[in-house]
Formats: sequence, structure tokens, C-alpha cells
Amino acid sequence: MSQIDQHMGGVLEKIEKAKKQSSVIEKSILELEKVKKYMSRLDKIQSSVFSRDGSVATSLRSWALNSISIKASDYLSILNTKIQRIALSEKARDVSIACHSKTEVLELESLSGGEKVSVALALRLGMASLLGASNLNLMILDEPTTHLDTERKKSLVDVLSQLSRIEKSQLPMQFLIITHDAEIFENSNVEQIYKFESGEEGSKVTAL
Repeated sequence: MSQIDQHMGGVLEKIEKAKKQSSVIEKSILELEKVKKYMSRLDKIQSSVFSRDGSVATSLRSWALNSISIKASDYLSILNTKIQRIALSEKARDVSIACHSKTEVLELESLSGGEKVSVALALRLGMASLLGASNLNLMILDEPTTHLDTERKKSLVDVLSQLSRIEKSQLPMQFLIITHDAEIFENSNVEQIYKFESGEEGSKVTAL
């Protein structure tokens, strides 16, 4: 009888130990379930924030395009064109540009060379304003006439001249143009032109 009691005692002890281990395992399972739910929520947040089509990225792009449109339209209003407003919008994973006159939406192909240059420059200034300081006072243009024909080269200088002559109460701008096309400055209102030449004795700078 005593042997049976000892055996039963050992069995009961093992059962009690198993219960404790089972309790620990159950708690671990509950913790793992919590971790699983937490990771699932993190995946949803990551998908929303970092996915191109997530709500956060979509909202940011919409805000950026609207901000650029407003700023570009401000610059464009200073220039002597029939375009009153530029509107950027996202369409099929691309950005569409709508140019509005007082009465209609203008096709980009219908714009003159000078108007296309004005739109392109206004958009670049709008993007620069968004990415940089709130007051954009200086812009450096490195070879801005590349791939432009003669008409558009002249139009570019005319547009820059208009922007640089506006009153300080509006949007004062200074432009530093680096170019090999010296002829674009002929009969222009550029304030100062410097010519850089490289020789055997070093670089030479001449004010023209």
C-alpha cells in the first residue's frame, strides 16, 4: 500500500508540475497572439505609410502637386503670357499638366516656344520653393539652354529678365546662369556677364 501511495504521490507531483508548465505555455501563447496582432497592425501601418498607393503617400503627393501648382501659377502670373494658371494632377502613375487661360484649358502643344519655356521655368521655381526656403531669392541655372532651339533660348532669357525686374514686394529673384551659349545675352537686360577662360597660366575671368 505504501508503494502505491508513493507512486500516486509521484504521479500527482508530475501532474502538478505539468499544470504549472501548461500555465506557462498558455501565457506564452497569449503573448505570442498579442505579438501577432501587433505585427499585423505594423504591417498595415507600413503598407499605408510606405506604399506608393497608400493613403499617406497619396495624400502627400496630392499636397505637393497642389503646392507646386499654386506657386508656379504665382510666378506665371508675373510673366506676359495668356496662361493664367497651372494645375498639376496625378493620372495613371504620371503627372499631367493643365494650362488654363481666362476662358479655356490650353493644350501644351498649342503653346508658343516662349510660353512653353515660361511654363517649364514656373514649374521648376514652384518645385524649388516647395523643396527650399519659403522665400526663393536666388536660383543657379547650369546650362539651362541645353536642347533648346534659338527661339526658346531667347525666350528663356526674356522670361528670366522679367522675373528679375519685379518689385521686392512681390517675388524678387536673382539668377546665376552658367552657359556656353554667350549669344543668348545679346540685346538682353542681363545685369552683369562674366566670361571664364582656361589657359596655360590658369583661369581668366573677364567682365563683359
